[in-house]
Amino acid sequence: MILKCNNETARHRKYVPFPLGNGDLSFQIDFTGCMRQTAWPGNMVPQIYRAGIRYDDYTHRLVPFGWFDQDFDGEVREWTQAFDTSTGLCTTHCLYEDGAVVDTEVFCHAEMNIVGIRKRISGRDGIAIRYHVGAPRMTVAPLPEIGLSFEIDTAGNPKGAIIPVTDGSGAVESDGLCVCRSAGSELACMLCFSAQDAVFARKSGFDAILESSGRAWSVFWGASNLHLQDEAVLQACRTAEYHLKISTTKWSIPVGLFQTHWKGLYFGFDEYFACCGLAATGHIKEAMHVPVFRRNTLEPSMKRAYSYFGKAGTFAKYPWVSMETPCVEGASPGFWLEHIFHMAHIALDAKFCFDISRDIVFLRDTAYPVIRACAEFFRIQAVSLRPDGTAIISKCTDLERLGPARENPFMTTCGAAATLRAAADSAKIIGIDTEMANQWRALASKLLESLPADKDKYIPYPGCCESSVAMLSGLYPYAVLPADDKRQLAAVHDFLARENEFGNMYPVGKGICIWYACWKALALMRLGCRDEAWSIIRDCAAETGCFHEIFEIYETSSHPWFTTAEGIFLQAVAECSALAE
Repeated sequence: MILKCNNETARHRKYVPFPLGNGDLSFQIDFTGCMRQTAWPGNMVPQIYRAGIRYDDYTHRLVPFGWFDQDFDGEVREWTQAFDTSTGLCTTHCLYEDGAVVDTEVFCHAEMNIVGIRKRISGRDGIAIRYHVGAPRMTVAPLPEIGLSFEIDTAGNPKGAIIPVTDGSGAVESDGLCVCRSAGSELACMLCFSAQDAVFARKSGFDAILESSGRAWSVFWGASNLHLQDEAVLQACRTAEYHLKISTTKWSIPVGLFQTHWKGLYFGFDEYFACCGLAATGHIKEAMHVPVFRRNTLEPSMKRAYSYFGKAGTFAKYPWVSMETPCVEGASPGFWLEHIFHMAHIALDAKFCFDISRDIVFLRDTAYPVIRACAEFFRIQAVSLRPDGTAIISKCTDLERLGPARENPFMTTCGAAATLRAAADSAKIIGIDTEMANQWRALASKLLESLPADKDKYIPYPGCCESSVAMLSGLYPYAVLPADDKRQLAAVHDFLARENEFGNMYPVGKGICIWYACWKALALMRLGCRDEAWSIIRDCAAETGCFHEIFEIYETSSHPWFTTAEGIFLQAVAECSALAE
């Protein structure tokens, strides 16, 4: 599929430079085929980032690895930018006011840290590609060959080389600037982020490396199970699948591998939507990164929960925002640190991956230990057993718009009950922890018996007069209430009636963001309302950027290329399509 926009279509939709990457590298290309230092919607200024290489201060910012532009002055009169999903190639065509034309091809190899850039010009003589690098606490020095060495004063003391391989002439013109030039009409340059990749690039050449990357992309697309007739929805799906793929790091999936997206850190809550969206559309290999990451950091998370003079507990406590280093809290101070519903999502995406794969070894060795530790967290630390025999979730932060210190919050309670049930179901499948599974099931039932409600409907927390997307969570994502539960139905209708007031992640705007709209669609599907859900999906596909990319909140230009919303959109499409079959 070709995703395309031009200067005319960009007048009517929000233009944001197209992202390229491979789960390690991440960067954006604008319509000139460069990374001009412009603040685009969402305040996104193109930079090359690398997953996991960040500053070891309180900000945890990603270390920028520079940008490239071209030595070509003048105003652009007309432009077209396109991306071929099958090959991973981004192309731009620019007509300048003086009649000169620049055509650019850019790709990031799907499996190697090689960025290919090729430019062809007409109407002028000669062109240059300039790569600028330099950042705080980064020492950069020229190499004997064309290229730069770098060393970063941060945790792990990352160091290495960035080597341009060009078919023109190349030189390091200052400590932080590499320039590749051509006196003719064509110039190719490949930025290689290791000496080994540079050797491969010299041996293979631009076209062979692009072809190699295309073969890797064909494997990814071959796994997709989405085959839709609606072109707009399919385009949004392909964009979401693509961006989730290049955002899947060797650790997990951030909300975006950009500085602007919470520095490319990992939210246990948001991972669920990205993971389920990938798994539901056939990309189980990528989805598995999420539960494997949580399994790899399970023991440190259990120590974080309780470890004292040789004593240890049976439960885990993952940070609200995780880093590549286990159990280091990546979030800034705030009442969001009192969230606990991410513990449910960490358990449930592991269970979802098993439900899709049916891999018993994965369930036994990877998923169940995580699910069990999360269920035990709720049982031991979060549930309050009251004298009258009822059980509730103690004070915590539910969805942030509902404020701090909410006792017996509806959404967190539904998530806890779902986790307890998932642990009991998983234990039964494996054939272990029978007595514990009975306790988990009984506790889940007690929690659901005490869900906060007024006379007719469930409410976000006792005494709350507001509505919230949280009121859909008994149906989705937790599926702990039956479709005919009258108070759940009343709560759904209450939210639908007031969604323009409460339908965004933050108290801004006048509509409902795609993330919450797809949440609504999935809840409605569980009520048997497929036509209404499909209508919502179509509306979501229309409210996207120039490349059909999904924003956190399109209305306010908040966080373009937002993996959380991409994931839930894919899951909604996959489930709605399955109902039609």
